[in-house]
Amino acid sequence: MRILGAILAGGRASRFGSNKALALYRGEPLIAHAARTLGRQVETVVVCGGGRLLPGVVHLSDRPKSGLGPLGGLAAALFHAEHDGFDAVVSVGCDTPVLPDSLVAQMNGGEAARFMEAMPLIGWWPSHLSSALDAFLVHDPRRSLRGWAAAAGATATTIQEVVPNINTPQDLRALPPGDD
Repeated sequence: MRILGAILAGGRASRFGSNKALALYRGEPLIAHAARTLGRQVETVVVCGGGRLLPGVVHLSDRPKSGLGPLGGLAAALFHAEHDGFDAVVSVGCDTPVLPDSLVAQMNGGEAARFMEAMPLIGWWPSHLSSALDAFLVHDPRRSLRGWAAAAGATATTIQEVVPNINTPQDLRALPPGDD
């Protein structure tokens, strides 16, 4: 099974006050930590939205247009995956620098979509859902990840480990100093 890892990086970061993807954790941008951990578990990693944040990594513009938040990035990843022969996309946020090495295995839903109940940015999305997400974005003005998950018939799931989500500078300071 070919799996594409998608780092969703197109948010506004209003609670953080600056670009979270580039905030430093242990001397590296948050997005670099997410890319490294996810990259060990998937065939290829792409960054969706947010501009060119990681050198040497393919960056995808939101689809069908910019300003659609995380779903615009996910739509770009699904379109890319479907057209490049990937079976599924595993999505994570650029603000999740500490991911378990078993994340993809725990999220794997095969042909069925799954999302992490506590953090719906983390999900398993079969690539055949590309056109369904495009249609959802045209018809649902809320652009809610949970709304999309419901429309896609995705199952909410939990994973064994706690995945820290960085929304504020205080969240970043509270991260453990451990390895990723």
